[in-house]
Amino acid sequence: MPGLFISIQKMNRRKVIKRFCLIVGGGFGVSYTSLKFYQLNKRPDLASLGQYKILIDALVDTIIPATDSPGAKEAGVGDFVIKMVADCSNKKSQNKFISGLSDLADYTNDHFKKKFNECSLAERTKALAYFEKEAEPYPGLMGKVSHRFLGDPFFSTLKKYTVLGYCTSEAGATKALAYDYIPGKYIGTISLAPGQKAWATQ
Repeated sequence: MPGLFISIQKMNRRKVIKRFCLIVGGGFGVSYTSLKFYQLNKRPDLASLGQYKILIDALVDTIIPATDSPGAKEAGVGDFVIKMVADCSNKKSQNKFISGLSDLADYTNDHFKKKFNECSLAERTKALAYFEKEAEPYPGLMGKVSHRFLGDPFFSTLKKYTVLGYCTSEAGATKALAYDYIPGKYIGTISLAPGQKAWATQ
């Protein structure tokens, strides 16, 4: 009988520990989910975007640097990105973009002990490669669900608006691309000669 009592005690103790772990783990999971939901749906601090102007200029200029044509910074793309995030992005994407800027600043500080705009091209490229990989969508239905509920990743928003802003800027459209003020008839498909610039107008 004493042995049976001890066995029951051990069994009950295991159940208690197991249930405690489930409660704590479940509570942590609920708390984490609630925190993420709040972070994505809270009112974005859009005023903080101006404080990241130097960082955003450095980011767009790393994505489209100056070559024989002006880079994205010179084309004023940094201001365009801020405007598009503030006025043309949904709340979740705005929060993820602002959070992403903070995460990137922390990344370069932790890995290179300096700000992104003070990093070498190789260091900048490494940092952006990390965030580009982080932005890779889940395959199939999971990716669509993630995008629907979590919004656009930081790097996806940055890259999308950088390319759009540059290609529609005066410097990008007339110096990096071929521009014809009056393009004439529409040609859906046209072959480009080696080294020929893509057309900014269609």
